[in-house]
Amino acid sequence: MADRSKAEVVRRLFGVNLEQQGRGFYVPLEMLAIARGVYLARQENPDKCAGLLDDGDKVAYKRTSHDLARRIATKASIAEGDEELSKAVELDSPETLETLHALFSSLLVEIPGRRNQPSWFGAHIYPFVGELIHYDAVDRQVRQRNSSPKKKEQASKLKNKVKDKVKAPSIERYLFRGGGSWAYKILRSDPDPDRKAATRQGLGDLVRDSGTPLGNLAKALSAHDFDYDEEPYEDDSERDIDLYEELSPWPGLLRNGARNIVARTTTPRAKRTESLMHWVPYCLARHQLHLARRKLGLTDGESILLDFGNEASPLRSESQKTLTSFRNDIANAINVQAREMIADAEGDEAKKGRYERFTKENDSAVASPRAFFSETLAAVGALNATGGRRHFTMKPPMLEALVSATVPQGTEMEFDQFCALLYKNYGLVTENKVAAGSPLAHEVDSSVLTHNGKAFREKLAAIGLLIHYSDSTSMVRGEPR
Repeated sequence: MADRSKAEVVRRLFGVNLEQQGRGFYVPLEMLAIARGVYLARQENPDKCAGLLDDGDKVAYKRTSHDLARRIATKASIAEGDEELSKAVELDSPETLETLHALFSSLLVEIPGRRNQPSWFGAHIYPFVGELIHYDAVDRQVRQRNSSPKKKEQASKLKNKVKDKVKAPSIERYLFRGGGSWAYKILRSDPDPDRKAATRQGLGDLVRDSGTPLGNLAKALSAHDFDYDEEPYEDDSERDIDLYEELSPWPGLLRNGARNIVARTTTPRAKRTESLMHWVPYCLARHQLHLARRKLGLTDGESILLDFGNEASPLRSESQKTLTSFRNDIANAINVQAREMIADAEGDEAKKGRYERFTKENDSAVASPRAFFSETLAAVGALNATGGRRHFTMKPPMLEALVSATVPQGTEMEFDQFCALLYKNYGLVTENKVAAGSPLAHEVDSSVLTHNGKAFREKLAAIGLLIHYSDSTSMVRGEPR
């Protein structure tokens, strides 16, 4: 009941249930799994299934668990009681199994801050090619009520191996908590038909079959998965998601950035995927912050100091203070939302009791939604670390995603113009000229900001996104040269 009440409060405030469990890369992994599933459903039944980003009340898609590949990657057995994984999938030698383990363990998504090796269902494969994309899954007790003869036979074999309860893979949401559904709904509800068409084509390039040796191997292994969708799964969870486009600029910024990223046909597929994996969760975290501050009546936008220096400075201290303030804003906004919902209950004491614990400052009830914000930013490299003294920055993959989302393909942008655009669109302060128009101008000395701007310029040049044409002219490019 407490979890449902928290979901109600958080969903009312942010339009989607944002929890620490679904932070970071789980957001784009879910979005890509939906897009891949739509592609698969459309391939099998083009007359009945809607296409990628098509309108409609529901989204129908086929879910792939990749439970076998993930178990191979983590050296987990298929189910309790299995003698050998290699026998279960008819792999002819331990060397073959060890080779597959080395390959798929190197393809697992890294989750910053994770201290222990996760179980197979906590390990997700990086979606470098379409055939690697998969949905969420967990271990569940084997039941023989599966609809197909193949699934009934699998369940019977597993149950015959041991007398105790047997667990086997089951496709369902565990770490996918709705953030990916929010992102997919954002893209498919795009009011700009040209932008939507470009995004549809580019996203389709990322999720369709690649036909590469890696893709063929992944597809072959997925044929041995225990659980799979025989018919497209009809997902109506979008009806519980509110986009709040009238309250936040971030749905539009997500659309613009996603279009710019996926439309880069001259950029390798893996690089486009990596940029999208960073851009989508970043936009959702910033959307969350914007809605929280708006709930508190703070409508002056969010100015964020990006620290690119290598040592402590007044700028870093201010960036740390801003992060702490933003985390408090999210917690306080949840408190305010809960009080509003109590007032709307109009004498319903049961509802009032459910929402009461979310009105307390710094209560544990607000910890998970607040952690979604900071841990998502840390995961994608928009913070310096997952713990300790943290400040805003941009690590190379996130910086590449930011440039790719901002600078259209085949164009260049003068460095000062690029910095000004970062502030105008995203509230990001990188150097002195931009800071002059921000409230931060009074918080940090201009010389410190000038030094930070030089460090930012060097970061861009180091990853090949800044070209020096002369001492006075430097151009930012969307693709490394």
